[in-house]
Amino acid sequence: MRGRRFASKQDIERHIANGFGAGAGASYVPWLRVQDVPSRGRSHKIQGVKIDRIHHFLSDLERAFFLVCEFSEDVVDIREQYPLLQVESTQAIARAIGVRYPRYKGTTLPLVMTTDFLLTVKQPNGDFRSVARTIKYQQDLVGEDSVRTLEKLEIERRFWMSQDVDWSIVTEELFTPNLIKNLGLLRQYARLPRPLMSSSLHSDFLEILEASKAYPWSTSESLRKIATRLSIPYTEARDMFFHLIWSKMIQVDLSSAPLHLKSPLPDLKVVYPAEMTSFIEKLS
Repeated sequence: MRGRRFASKQDIERHIANGFGAGAGASYVPWLRVQDVPSRGRSHKIQGVKIDRIHHFLSDLERAFFLVCEFSEDVVDIREQYPLLQVESTQAIARAIGVRYPRYKGTTLPLVMTTDFLLTVKQPNGDFRSVARTIKYQQDLVGEDSVRTLEKLEIERRFWMSQDVDWSIVTEELFTPNLIKNLGLLRQYARLPRPLMSSSLHSDFLEILEASKAYPWSTSESLRKIATRLSIPYTEARDMFFHLIWSKMIQVDLSSAPLHLKSPLPDLKVVYPAEMTSFIEKLS
């Protein structure tokens, strides 16, 4: 699909009228899509498992942060490439701090600035709040070449401060490569076929898994024995294992090492369904 071009104010108004940058949940439409922006790195279009729509990310780092947001129990909505459509406000901020306002390439048209993520986050008291996050590699924030980037980030910071929305920069220092690798694997098992979603089956699985910790078995050996005990195929035991980690009923250190079926059963804590409420409260 061909990317969109912005050459006039009418172009911006037309895209607003067509719903870009509007909506929430599955109905949200990012202001920018992968095909609209030449990316310096790899871009990604990903079907969400938390929000049922295609998400658009312009770098590996944006994808990494997205995986963390999907895994978090606190994040209930994810809106990427979110537009700061009050262009007059962002221009006024630029004038106030004495920096040049960005324009669309090859035009004099003021740019609609975007924030990489606008999240809806559930608070411990049950309320919801908006959180804005900008995703940058650490190397882009230091040195002489970072001056222009930091100027635009300051416009963004002041805009969200005026909206009383928490804003901060996220870099690759937030997460380890192993965490992102593991989350990329686990999210494939976020949804299971209905027969594998039985709470009694999960309880039996967890009980046998707990007992397996006493033996020097690999993860695959443990899962084969569980499959035999439950009279299910090995592949279904494997799928449940990964699903129960994703759904936090099995707690594992995902940051230190990649999950490998041939490796020893990882140090884990089983959280039975009745304990899930208190565990989620602890996460919050």
